[in-house]
Amino acid sequence: MKSKNSFLIIIILIFLDISVSFSNDYFIKKVEITGNKRIPTSFITNITNKYFNKKITDEEINLITKDLYKSDFFDDITVKVDNDTLQIEVIETPVINEIYFFGNSFFTEEQLKDIVKINKRDTFSKNKLNKAIESIKLQYSKTGRKFAKVEVSKKELSQSRVDLLFEITEGELVKVNKINFFGNKVFSNNKLKSVIKTKESKFYRLFGSSVFKEENIILDKNLLKRFYNRRGFIDFKVLSYKRELLPDYSGYNINIILNEGDTFVINDILFQNELSNTNKKDLLNQVELKKGDVFDERALEESKKNINNFFEKDGFTFIKINHEILNKDNKNSKFDIKFIISEAVKSYVRRINITGNTRTLDKVLRRELLILEGDPFNGQKLKDSLNALSRLGYFKSVNVDILKTETPGVVDIEIKVVEDLTGSFSFGIGYDSVEKTSFTIGLDEKNFLGKGLKTRISIQTSEKSTKYNIGITEPFFQDTPLSLSGDIFDQETEIGQKDIEKQGFDIGFGFKYYDYRNRFGYRYVSSKTTTDDNFTGTSISGEEGIEIETSLLNYSISSNDTDSFLNPTEGVKKSLKMSMAGVGGDSKFLKTEASFKQYIPFNYGDYIFSYGTKFGTISSLDDEKVTSSNRFYFNSNSVRGFDLNGIGPRDNGNDNGVGGNKFYTGQIEVKSTKLIPGDLGIDISIFSDIGSLWDTDYPTNVKGVNDSSPRASAGVAIYWNTAVGPLSFIWGWPISEESYDKDNNFKFSIGTSF
Repeated sequence: MKSKNSFLIIIILIFLDISVSFSNDYFIKKVEITGNKRIPTSFITNITNKYFNKKITDEEINLITKDLYKSDFFDDITVKVDNDTLQIEVIETPVINEIYFFGNSFFTEEQLKDIVKINKRDTFSKNKLNKAIESIKLQYSKTGRKFAKVEVSKKELSQSRVDLLFEITEGELVKVNKINFFGNKVFSNNKLKSVIKTKESKFYRLFGSSVFKEENIILDKNLLKRFYNRRGFIDFKVLSYKRELLPDYSGYNINIILNEGDTFVINDILFQNELSNTNKKDLLNQVELKKGDVFDERALEESKKNINNFFEKDGFTFIKINHEILNKDNKNSKFDIKFIISEAVKSYVRRINITGNTRTLDKVLRRELLILEGDPFNGQKLKDSLNALSRLGYFKSVNVDILKTETPGVVDIEIKVVEDLTGSFSFGIGYDSVEKTSFTIGLDEKNFLGKGLKTRISIQTSEKSTKYNIGITEPFFQDTPLSLSGDIFDQETEIGQKDIEKQGFDIGFGFKYYDYRNRFGYRYVSSKTTTDDNFTGTSISGEEGIEIETSLLNYSISSNDTDSFLNPTEGVKKSLKMSMAGVGGDSKFLKTEASFKQYIPFNYGDYIFSYGTKFGTISSLDDEKVTSSNRFYFNSNSVRGFDLNGIGPRDNGNDNGVGGNKFYTGQIEVKSTKLIPGDLGIDISIFSDIGSLWDTDYPTNVKGVNDSSPRASAGVAIYWNTAVGPLSFIWGWPISEESYDKDNNFKFSIGTSF
């Protein structure tokens, strides 16, 4: 044993001696640097100075080489010692002179430069170049071009400069050929295909919805889980989601394996209320779920919202609502659900940061916020603030992060926006089966100079009318919640055999009081009515060939808390407008118009029920009569199923509508996108309209002057938002009408802008 240990010690000493014998020591008195043209010598000597006038080893020479390579300024470095001189020879990394892209059509050159994150005058780096290539491929992959190729070549220039040439082969869009589901027993393949985002390639899917995108995999799984959970399948799982590339590389087959599980019902509803002594009956009234109901995740979320609102109204600010599933009985497919209501940790807002608004001024966003720095955190106010920002129409997206701070009970709010184009030049061509072909040219800017200014210029012309308008609105004058607006207009409208010309201007100011927008304005209109040579009318308009000046003051109050200005699904919008003419001019009248419409989602948003009403009245002042151009007229949407000016007083001679001094309309409608595959953007609705138009100050040779009897209709409508513009198909049939009314059972319209 002793001899073995002695042998090992000898071997170790031999190796140590060999190691020491191969490690050289050098005493450096001088440093020589060659090869550097762009990089100053001082940069290199700053690295080597600590080794000057001292002994160094081979290991330290190796460290010098590594330190120089770390700078990314050199392609090749040679370091050696000759006597007492440290010799360093370098080949500099070239500087990027220009970056060129070839073969790209989907992404612009500017977009690709943002993707590669390599700029002119950067030092060339192979590592950065490889990352740039992968970034380009990744972005193309996200668009459905899974087999995009990127090749890069370098063009050597003088003074250690290079041009980078990216040659891109974008490849074809890889589409989804077939989607197969396995394990589904309750719902058909077609039903499940309508649920997920990924779609099969079909002839009617013209705009990219059938392109395979990697990010849709997680979304599809979540959509399927939500679909089943909303129908009581709480144990549902996606076991597998796989794609198979077709042999010709033209597309994928998607295979999705499911475990549906069983449908569960609610056995009992329990509460653990830590906030107050509220009785169980009051809490049950807030819950959308009932004993014996099939469990629905949507009803659970709605119940939590209702309970939260219930306690907020009772004065509680910080509320936390969770739920537990108890006593799960797999044999009988039922369980109890318990709502746990407790006081959340009190939080206050320290700071609100807004990012992404590269064009819009910060103050334009902050003036829309209902929650401020220093306020108690309120989830509902934050949600309403985000909705207000979205409804500005300035941003593609508005998102929020709530960040914890180092101080307990204090949070920061980070609002992230993505700017959208707010200015547009539009050229529209439309066709309406009633008002025929129309053209629109417009220049519209919703956020002029990033200050929220709204400017507009528009020209609209059709076979029935021509309208010109120029206007501007300042929504927050001098950073106060006071809006100023002004418009100049010129209009010519054909009603039957009469042409009504109007020119004028409108100015006003407004402010918001709570949720109501108030506006005071002044409007001046000069109008003239003429008839064509074949005029066969026998009624009197009160303004045949006469130029009439109308000078009026108006006031309006309105509110709109719908979730979308363009396609609302929930909320109420209402307005009241009053005008008084007679402050100068020829006309003297009092005019009132009011409207109300409410949208109510049911079946958790699968269907939208809406109902609304409008009414208006105009009456003369000082025995002056209301002339033709100031009356109310019905269009083809007032009561669907009737023609343009198809309802109301009518000229005995030419049978044209002459308008009326009073009107009312009412509408009810149920709309849904669930009857057609969701990616087509088609809404189908069932509606019923009612309304009437009557009364005129010139009753001679007019029929239906005092007939306020209701006209009613019912019908169906299809609304299709296509990439080339909105299409609408409306079928309406009168169910109550007068003999002199005019019907129009079908209306089609199409419009486009670019």
